[in-house]
Amino acid sequence: MKRIHLFFAVLFLLGLSGCYEDKGNYDFTSINEVAFDEFPKNLELDQFDQLVINPSFTGSLYDKDESKYEYEWRMNSKVIANTRDLDYQIQESLGSYTLRYTITDKENQTKAFATAQLLINSSTSSDGILVVSNQYGKADFSYLRLDKEGVSFAPMFYNRTHDEPLATNVTQLTQTFVDGYPSYVTKYGGQGIKLIADEGLLRFSNVDLEPAGKIDEQFFLEFGSLYPIPDYSQYKPTYLASFISQWRRTPYGSIMNNEYTYIISEDGTYIISYSRNGAPSIYSYLKDSDYRLSPMSFETGRSIPANYNNNVYASWSGTSRRGVFDENTGQFFVYYFGDMKAVDATQVFPGYKAFYGEDTYQSLLCFSAISNGSNSKLCSFDLNQEIPKVASVDASLVSAKSRFFMLRNLPYVYFNTAKGLYKYNILNVASGIAPAGSDQILSLQDFGYDASATITDISLHRGEKKMLVSVSRYNTDEDGNGSELKGDILEINLEGTAPKLINKWVGVCGAKALVIYKYRTFARNDEEYVD
Repeated sequence: MKRIHLFFAVLFLLGLSGCYEDKGNYDFTSINEVAFDEFPKNLELDQFDQLVINPSFTGSLYDKDESKYEYEWRMNSKVIANTRDLDYQIQESLGSYTLRYTITDKENQTKAFATAQLLINSSTSSDGILVVSNQYGKADFSYLRLDKEGVSFAPMFYNRTHDEPLATNVTQLTQTFVDGYPSYVTKYGGQGIKLIADEGLLRFSNVDLEPAGKIDEQFFLEFGSLYPIPDYSQYKPTYLASFISQWRRTPYGSIMNNEYTYIISEDGTYIISYSRNGAPSIYSYLKDSDYRLSPMSFETGRSIPANYNNNVYASWSGTSRRGVFDENTGQFFVYYFGDMKAVDATQVFPGYKAFYGEDTYQSLLCFSAISNGSNSKLCSFDLNQEIPKVASVDASLVSAKSRFFMLRNLPYVYFNTAKGLYKYNILNVASGIAPAGSDQILSLQDFGYDASATITDISLHRGEKKMLVSVSRYNTDEDGNGSELKGDILEINLEGTAPKLINKWVGVCGAKALVIYKYRTFARNDEEYVD
């Protein structure tokens, strides 16, 4: 009986609910749901590559109406773009990153996400063009890799990716190749790129252009074996030169490398001997001496070693005797591990400083450029002679800002002025014939530049068939003020009767640019190559 009563009670309640009318006031809003049709999950690119992604997505309400959304791209926590599609040159350091793409509905602020894992590899380990130049008074790197087609210059990238600026007042950019035995290289990294600046002699990895410390007092104390320990308090480097004394492939496939690095400092000279199978050896000379050497030093007599017994040589044979210039006496000397011998005591150039010197196509025939600020001279001397004589000629076209590159197998040297490029026969020095307008092979006007543009540097490729020319459109501004980059790089073909333009990169660097061809590894020239 109780079950019957319970059954009718339930039916009664159901009847009441069926008669109830919902009079609530509800406002339902449809949510736009975004679905990604495709989005990469894993990406692997080189530094300075263009990261290009064109994502495909559909909204449940707006379909593909892009105006309804806001966009954001993040690499880890850094916002790199606010556009629908991504076209971004990778400036970040090497490593792994999370790339996140966020789409925000403008109307209701709902968000949709897509992520990818990005691995950045090195792009600077290959052959390339390296520039150091100023923007707002601070030096910065620009770089172009040469191992891939269709890539762009990475302009002024270092200071954007590092807390500390690269350097200030860079006076020399150069590359060395031998860093030491494997555990030393593992600890310190390849240190092939060298800068001399207000901060000292700075080293950077030849692979990723990351800082690798300095050649400073601490470096000398760590690797030097001199006793008593020299006083390094007045060490201030002004010039660095290097000489590959061995680069040999043995019959067993191993590579034997040796390189001397010669440093001229305000307190004397330093020689660092690098080899593949040991730590650097350091020698210090002329400290507290009466000599004051100009920032110039060169091997006086190199020659090509012969291959034998399946040993392949890509290095040079040298004398270890360096050509230097003493500003206190105004004379040229031959320097040999601290020993100084005057080349020609009868030829004195008081008040002059040397800013270039090199051996020539003929071993022990040497060439140099000196200046007293208002006048420049070109000099030559032949150490093959029992009593060498220094010949000189006034060179009004040349200044201390001119850069020189000697041809290895011909008696010619390239040099630049502010407005042009010249090719000069070095044998003319002994004849008293100075460089003239007839020696000019290139003018900036040939490439459409006006009178305000100037050449700041040149760099001859080791194959001697092409050259880089850095051009400044900053007029007299050497700090590179302003956000617009006004430094250009030209690549010139030197073959044939007249130079021809190969490439022109506009607005890729700042003011007071120095430029080099950066090589992945050493080779005596493009034909003699031992990797």
